[in-house]
Amino acid sequence: MPSTKEIRRRIKSIKSTRQITKAMELVSAAKMRKAQMQTLATRAYAKYAWQLVQNLTVKADPRIHALLRPPKQNGRALMVVMSSNRGLIGAFNNHITEAANAYARKFVGVDVITLGKKSRDSLKKLDFQIVADFEKKDTTNSVMDINILSQMVISEFVSGKYDRVALVYMDFISTLQQKPHVLELLPLKQPDPSLGMMSAEGDDEFTPSFEDFDYTFEPSAQFVLEEVLPRLTIMQVYQALLETNAAEHSARMVAMKNASDAAGDLLTDLTLEYNKLRQANITKEISEIVAGKLALTN
Repeated sequence: MPSTKEIRRRIKSIKSTRQITKAMELVSAAKMRKAQMQTLATRAYAKYAWQLVQNLTVKADPRIHALLRPPKQNGRALMVVMSSNRGLIGAFNNHITEAANAYARKFVGVDVITLGKKSRDSLKKLDFQIVADFEKKDTTNSVMDINILSQMVISEFVSGKYDRVALVYMDFISTLQQKPHVLELLPLKQPDPSLGMMSAEGDDEFTPSFEDFDYTFEPSAQFVLEEVLPRLTIMQVYQALLETNAAEHSARMVAMKNASDAAGDLLTDLTLEYNKLRQANITKEISEIVAGKLALTN
């Protein structure tokens, strides 16, 4: 049985740990609110932009633009994997790595671009070929933060090096729920689930349909698509990053809250054990004093 001194030491250690996890919970909650606001503010635009791209791919001639071309079936793909830079977030990064690994099995060769230290480290251990690693900032302020990455992805696909380009990221559904998602970004072809699962729930009746629209391109289809398609493609990369940020801060806040609650429960149990042991020691000392007194009296 542990001594009272050892229990006091454990109680002090757990209190210090709880202070740290509580502080991290509050910081994550503040970052989570900002990240969620950013995600929800751009989600509708990203969704309708993606729907517009999908309808354009059906009505436009694939020969007009390189982003519309069918795959050459060379068996190679490029993945852009987004994760967090730090841990203490539960199985968040493991789920992203598992989704990337499952998608990679479909192809003969897969190259990876990482955005986030955890995905870089995990995929290195799995012997993936990482062709580029971009620094992931704690906060994303504008599309310019991912402009270089997006331009690299587009140029690599247009050059014909890859059949497909996919985004692997964490979809923000709610504060308590995040889901890993793989979005096949290029070539622009058949419909793929829209970015942002929350936006797809409960708003179907308000979602306009563009399927029956006819498009008139001025001055020419080639000129318009040359300007529009790359920008809308970049927007999808930007929205995926916002979704990942919101999911990350939400998951970390929940993980730190659970850690703080677990520390509180452990403190309650240790305090009870400490009081019982202390009372037992006091009772033992009183019994020894009484026994000694009786022995002297007799």
